[in-house]
Amino acid sequence: MTYRGEMTEPLGARIRRLRTGRGWTQRELAEPGYDRGFLAKVETGSRVPSEEMLAYLARRLGLTVDELRFGRPRGIADELRASLDEGYRDLEQGRVALAEERFAAVGKQAAGYHLDDVECYARFCIAEVRWQLFDVEGAQKQLEHAEELAGTAPPWLRAMIVHRWSGCRYLSGDAGAAIARVDEELASAQDDPDAELCLLSALIHPLMEMGGLHRAQRAAVAGRRLAKAATRPDFVARFHRQASQVWQATGQSGRAEQDLIEACRLFASVGFDRDAARCRWARGYLLRRRGRLGEARSELTSARDQLAAIGAEEGFAGATLELAEVRLRQGAPAEAAALVSEVWPLLAQDVESLGEATGLRGQIAQAEGDLPTATRLLREAAGIQTRAALHGAAVSTALRLGDVLRQRGQLDEAVEAYRRGLDSAAGTEG
Repeated sequence: MTYRGEMTEPLGARIRRLRTGRGWTQRELAEPGYDRGFLAKVETGSRVPSEEMLAYLARRLGLTVDELRFGRPRGIADELRASLDEGYRDLEQGRVALAEERFAAVGKQAAGYHLDDVECYARFCIAEVRWQLFDVEGAQKQLEHAEELAGTAPPWLRAMIVHRWSGCRYLSGDAGAAIARVDEELASAQDDPDAELCLLSALIHPLMEMGGLHRAQRAAVAGRRLAKAATRPDFVARFHRQASQVWQATGQSGRAEQDLIEACRLFASVGFDRDAARCRWARGYLLRRRGRLGEARSELTSARDQLAAIGAEEGFAGATLELAEVRLRQGAPAEAAALVSEVWPLLAQDVESLGEATGLRGQIAQAEGDLPTATRLLREAAGIQTRAALHGAAVSTALRLGDVLRQRGQLDEAVEAYRRGLDSAAGTEG
């Protein structure tokens, strides 16, 4: 059952308190619409006012019906939303316990005042705490709780709930369900640029990992138009961060880097330190792909340190894996192996990172000349990625596995590995 709070003051007692606080007699409040005796019975609780009478009394007292019915102070909804916004900034800056305490308190108040949209926002914020703590299952459960009240929530909040739910399903290895849910929401989305931009941003990464580059590119182009009309800088920033992946994949690395720089600027402008650090992580990845290894190492080290400082385990793990790959390419396999080992315990709930880390361990073994171990680890990584329908990653891993087998002189097995890579690539849109 949904917790709705306990009203500590009966309705009749509240009407009496509000009346006497204004210095009015029962007759002065009741007339001309109702007689004094009927109001007296309402105030003692022996009679329940009709909706018509409740509306009449609320109007006489200068309140809305729900302010009178639920004892809401004037402006409390805006006050509670502002408190949640402030708590979200606390969360983004690493003050996790403080933010979680605030979210729980506001959620309880909102339930007591029957403010469904505010309670929905509070539940979403609690889910964000679980997300930041890398508790994917816990985040998904909280998002499903938030969705129970999403019918009265604004479009941007409903879109963000779906965005994060989709992210949870993707990290759990169900990219197909992640995409299908966002598609379903987009089909019924209202004409709201922020909500549509949020949903398009949620599509890009899972589409690309499942081989849907053409669809991801269409989402990026459509999002670019919507970003001009969107009003939330954090949503515009998330879009730029996701769109950068499309431009990288289509050979437009300069455009991708500009998107990441803009995303970082926007996140920093609203105090979203965690997301700004994630943009630095993404830029480090791009710099590594462009062969600018020294710059990549610097950017990734800064991102990793910032994410560690604010307790963002999922981001810390991802930036660390990327830094490990840079160090491997710089000829430091032992340091790369130590970095992977450092974050290994954090990877169990993120199938994408687990596959990436397993493959990276295989590459480290190859660099150290341990080809049997490299073969085993690359096969394991390919299996993880194939089962999770991460086609792009599976193709790369299969090619690396083929190269290792060829080094070992196992040419038939190498050909088979290359063939599996081609099979994975055939499941993509190119």
